[in-house]
Amino acid sequence: MTTLGALELPEDLRWSDEYSWLPTASQVEVACNGALWVEESAQLAGRPITLESGTDTSTRHWALATRATVDALRAMAAVVQAAPLVLALEDGRSFNVRFRHHDGVAVEARPVRHIVPHQADDLYHITLRLMQV
Repeated sequence: MTTLGALELPEDLRWSDEYSWLPTASQVEVACNGALWVEESAQLAGRPITLESGTDTSTRHWALATRATVDALRAMAAVVQAAPLVLALEDGRSFNVRFRHHDGVAVEARPVRHIVPHQADDLYHITLRLMQV
């Protein structure tokens, strides 16, 4: 089971940027005399965790969330968090996270089919932008 805080999420969400980050930060500057100054250090936090649902090439949808789950995620993201949330993945790993409000919309949702009136069990593709703290 995948959870964010006490909220259950679809289990097969794809962590799209899992391998696009390393725990090393560097700053490079060119000095007035033309020398290159490189400063490197361990980055202790800030790893992006972007979880996404989607559609494969055969138009099979995966990791869909209900409208009720989307509403709960949006409500969670709208509150200033006093403490980090715990993201628990189905593979047993867990991370202390916050929403990445500085990097686009923290909770994005697109309906699989647009039907009015909306129902709590309508299905949505979601993108969650989190960061490890």
